[in-house]
Amino acid sequence: MKINFSKIILMGCLAWSMSSCQKELEKQFENPEMTNPPQGQKFAGMFTATMYGWKLYVGDYGEWYYQLNSGEGIPGYAQISQRYITPRYAWFSTYDDLANGDGFDDSAIRNYFSDFYLKTRNYGSMLDDYGNTPADQRNEAMLYIKLTQIVRDYGALKLVDLVNSIPFTQAWKGTSGTFFAAYDDPAKTYETVIGELKSIADTLPVMYNKLTDLEKGTFVKQDFAGKGQINAWVQYCSLLRIKYAVRIAGVNPTLAKQVLSEELAKPLPTTDAVWTMPYTADPLSGGTWERGWYENTFATFVPNTILKRMNFGTDAYEPGTDDPRLPVIAMPTKYGDYRGVSMNADAQEAAYLAGERYYAYADNLTSSLAQNAKSMYNHATYQRNTFPGTWMTLGELDLLLAEIELKGLGNTGKTAGEHIADEIVHSTKYWYWVNSISTYAANTTLRPAVPAAADVQTYATTVRTKFDAAANVEDKMEILMQQKYIHMNLPNAYELFTELRRTRHPKLEPFTFGGKVMKPVAERIRYPNKEFQTNTENYLKVKAEDNFTSPVFWVPADKRGVTYYRNDYSY
Repeated sequence: MKINFSKIILMGCLAWSMSSCQKELEKQFENPEMTNPPQGQKFAGMFTATMYGWKLYVGDYGEWYYQLNSGEGIPGYAQISQRYITPRYAWFSTYDDLANGDGFDDSAIRNYFSDFYLKTRNYGSMLDDYGNTPADQRNEAMLYIKLTQIVRDYGALKLVDLVNSIPFTQAWKGTSGTFFAAYDDPAKTYETVIGELKSIADTLPVMYNKLTDLEKGTFVKQDFAGKGQINAWVQYCSLLRIKYAVRIAGVNPTLAKQVLSEELAKPLPTTDAVWTMPYTADPLSGGTWERGWYENTFATFVPNTILKRMNFGTDAYEPGTDDPRLPVIAMPTKYGDYRGVSMNADAQEAAYLAGERYYAYADNLTSSLAQNAKSMYNHATYQRNTFPGTWMTLGELDLLLAEIELKGLGNTGKTAGEHIADEIVHSTKYWYWVNSISTYAANTTLRPAVPAAADVQTYATTVRTKFDAAANVEDKMEILMQQKYIHMNLPNAYELFTELRRTRHPKLEPFTFGGKVMKPVAERIRYPNKEFQTNTENYLKVKAEDNFTSPVFWVPADKRGVTYYRNDYSY
């Protein structure tokens, strides 16, 4: 991996999954735990180190390798990305096993539990060091502590969304004697974070305005996400509060509406809250998620759950009729059209045996276009790109606003249908931009021209019309969540898995294998085994929910026990 921000002094111990990346890091950045740098630089470096910690904003190679490989990780189970399954893959016969671990595979993402605390441990160190910080440096130090707290809070609720109860209030206090932290009530963790984000957003501008010019210059160098713009961080806090308020609205509507009333009164962003990563990804030997996608190209076919909701006419792409994002999200097949993979493995077998095969890698475009009978995710957009860092895109915000308006959670100033149309316009712009920053396959079908604005608007109007005509809230949520799957897709698999469980939309295809129709409803991932081994007393208090079938607290009462599968394969 080549890091391009060598002038940044990144003070922090990053536990990288790849030894080559670790060596590169050690060459370019100092480690405050080993070098004891000047006090005034330590907090800035620890903040940047936390921002750059694998699995928070930087996707990890190993994590994504194993999430994709079997087809039974979150991307496969949630039908976001999948293999071209036929009965030749015998291990899928136990796909519906949610008791013994032979179906849903959470082995890779379970590591996030430990990794989250590892990647955010600088937050506790910063709190410890603050007491020894000279008075004239305390304002700058506290600014970086608060920024790091935002990152910590984001990562904490991502973990809650996966496992429910986590250690929170007693965590990050190792130096004060709390080495084995108790698990908090997940609803309380959400409430605490939502409150913290408001308090932090209120204080950030005050602290920033007290920085010296030199300190502001350091902040610009260290803040590779917000580029030293404190208002970007204030707005990020607002965006997170909107997202988390919508998430808990089904179980705590009073708090959700209060938070949304506060945040919707503020100006909303007009651009995507994204940034170009401070490195160039190497899918052949790097340590980021692009390599995980690249080495598992055979598991990055686009499922019908997504593709059938983008391609409405013939299999060929038809501007104005089909989703304008289709050519940059998906790869064309050897027939020059777009075809997703089905979860009916039995039905796919005959065509596969008759020669409907594929080229399994993303290293030879000619072979892919000549052999692929089904559409993979676009190699230029995903596997052979340096994927941008993301706080929140306008498309995701549009869909949150649509749900807020649809369910009467707040006043957005538009109808839900208008937000749906906005999402398609904003999402199209975003995905063509992501495709454009790739240097792979220039001047080929993988790098299409930006569609005509009239075609985008025509399609947006079509979807909005369907949404407005839907009979009830659940039918409208089905369309809304279909759009969320299309817009957020592969890179946001965990977020989509969360939304699938919360809303029970979009309805997934049943899985048919060996004559058996399966509809397993995974509700969460399990805790890592070492929690029982090292934090036994606290773990035993949450042991009853340590399974695949206990819902996370934010699943509304009327959604518990409800399947997120459809009954057939008809679109």
